[in-house]
Amino acid sequence: NIMSAEGGDDDDDDEFDEDRMTSLDERASKVEAKIKNISGRVMHVNSTLELLRSELDELKNELKQLEKEDATNEHVANARLVFDGAGPGGQLGGFVTPAKHSRFIKYLLGSAVNLVSRKTEERMRLKEEYVNFRETQTISYFLFPLVLFIWYNSKHSGHFFLQSQIAASKHSEFVETVLTASYPIALQAYFSWLLYFYTSLGLRENILKANGSNIRPWWIQHHYYSMAMALCVLTMDVDSPSCVTFIGRFLFFTFCQGIVMFLQNRYQRFRMYTRVAIGKASPMDVSATESGSRLKLLWPLLLTLQTMQLVFGCQVLLRWYKEFARNGKGLSEWQALVAGSLFVLMALGNFNATVMTFIRKRDYAMTEAKRKNKRA
Repeated sequence: NIMSAEGGDDDDDDEFDEDRMTSLDERASKVEAKIKNISGRVMHVNSTLELLRSELDELKNELKQLEKEDATNEHVANARLVFDGAGPGGQLGGFVTPAKHSRFIKYLLGSAVNLVSRKTEERMRLKEEYVNFRETQTISYFLFPLVLFIWYNSKHSGHFFLQSQIAASKHSEFVETVLTASYPIALQAYFSWLLYFYTSLGLRENILKANGSNIRPWWIQHHYYSMAMALCVLTMDVDSPSCVTFIGRFLFFTFCQGIVMFLQNRYQRFRMYTRVAIGKASPMDVSATESGSRLKLLWPLLLTLQTMQLVFGCQVLLRWYKEFARNGKGLSEWQALVAGSLFVLMALGNFNATVMTFIRKRDYAMTEAKRKNKRA
């Protein structure tokens, strides 16, 4: 009886295992069928997107041609607004064939990476992160050189900032020694931060441009030159004659530049919201490309800064030639030659960009006037 009971238990276990395997097989079969169904739907969506991409590529090129022929036409203007995000499908730039990557992107990320986000929310998040990064880092941009400029003047005048308070302390000699020894470290840390700042801006701007932002090519190139400038001064010996001669002016200029950048960011961010709301700008545009009418209040500051940059660059080149090149020390102080040349190049490029912004603003005003006359 015991053996028969045990045999009965084994039969029950076998039946349970079979039922469990049958249930598992049914569940697995359903999951397999659903995955196959979704895979087919994904294939259909991809094929549909490819057809949309080819159609959008043709329409984009045709729209560009129409804008060249008559940008004041109402239908052309409305088509551009829909393409840039005013329609129900959001911005359509993420569905066209992506442009080839720049050399900068290829060097850092490779040529196979996909930078384009199809969802409008993702592209807007990219833009907001870029704007927030630029605004938060701009504060460091003018505070860092301000502290170093005061430190530089104290170091070379022989009297540190708050000298009387330091002298009154019990460890005055130790504090002065630490301040003197820390200056080169702080200066190199600042140069390293500049390299990081401009590299990050260049990378983020390339990604934004791939996602439909109309960032002007010069501003991206300007950050490339600024990266080269930061790398150049980073290799400079802080106690070298050229560094001692020019670093004070460099710190003063970057401080003034940071102040102007801060004012621009504060004004242009709110101005861009207005332009997007009235249809004069794409949601993916950033304030660096904005040229509102009231921006001319900042033009005197911009032109003054560009003049300062040009004069400083020419002074560096002139002193490098007189004090180093003539004495056979030009190669040993090559950083001054490169830095001065880059300063002159960026000053001329910035001035040209400012003038072109004014011309584009004037042309846009004339186009709007013609469009209003046609409606009338």
